[in-house]
Amino acid sequence: MKIYEDSRGWQFSVRPGLGGDTFSVFYRKPGKSWHSVRAVPWYQTAAEADMALDDYAAKHKMKEAASCRSF
Repeated sequence: MKIYEDSRGWQFSVRPGLGGDTFSVFYRKPGKSWHSVRAVPWYQTAAEADMALDDYAAKHKMKEAASCRSF
């Protein structure tokens, strides 16, 4: 999964919901846990949420920080 980082050092990535059957964009501050981005809706697939993350990152001028699988 892609991880984007903004100018404050906050990271943004696609994560599953509690049931694991929906996905959205989440953020975390350095040293903190993940939280859902309320402005981004929930999606049925990780691929849809990943496209939303790409759009959100471009809109907010974020850079891609890393790629990893961390579910």
